[in-house]
Amino acid sequence: MLGKGLRLLVALGDHPEGSGVSQLARDVQVPVSTAHRLLAGMVPLGFVSFDPERRRYSLGLRAFELGQRVASARRLTDVALPTMRRVTRATGETTLLAVLSGEDVLYVERTEGRHLARIWGAPGVRGAPHYTSLGKCLLAFLPAEEREEILSHLRMERLTPRTLTDAGELREELLRTRERAYATNDEEHEEGVRAVGVPVIDRRGRPAAALSVATLTFRHSMQDLEEFVPLLREAAGEIGVQLP
Repeated sequence: MLGKGLRLLVALGDHPEGSGVSQLARDVQVPVSTAHRLLAGMVPLGFVSFDPERRRYSLGLRAFELGQRVASARRLTDVALPTMRRVTRATGETTLLAVLSGEDVLYVERTEGRHLARIWGAPGVRGAPHYTSLGKCLLAFLPAEEREEILSHLRMERLTPRTLTDAGELREELLRTRERAYATNDEEHEEGVRAVGVPVIDRRGRPAAALSVATLTFRHSMQDLEEFVPLLREAAGEIGVQLP
């Protein structure tokens, strides 16, 4: 059923003025009753809108919103990738780029370090914001009301003995992050891995993304990683000024 629903959305994209259910059923080769049921189920979710006077369906605002997010992520990675490669060449370590998607951190790009051991965070992977330097940056630089809204719903799962699981402690960590303009992750997400990250601030003053360098603990101390902060800030600034 999921596949049929997605095919209906694609078919709706070919009818910018809207379409009746019979035509859509023919487009995707399903019974009219099936098309009607699937379309009706997507209306409350915002993916499809229905005009009762014209008896026509069209793409909803939710579908448009997702399309805009994909386009924005692509623009972001196109801008960021050359700068990320330069950071990786300078540090020898993996560089990661992530955005906030709802209450999750969404990894959108990475450049591999010169070492064989891989760091978690492939593009498309999601995670909670409380246990990564990327997530802390994205939360810390949000407007206070938006940040508190996310924190009020955040499930602070413990992944390692160092993971922050207390909301009060996380708020203090986010305050420190704002004051020093960078965040750390010292084995909070994965034992043996640490990272340092900075926000990518757009022209509106919002955290459009976050940029980090991640390494294995035996290669760099946290003090070593913090020496990369000026390089990361410069890189984040370059990315930020190029964003639409």
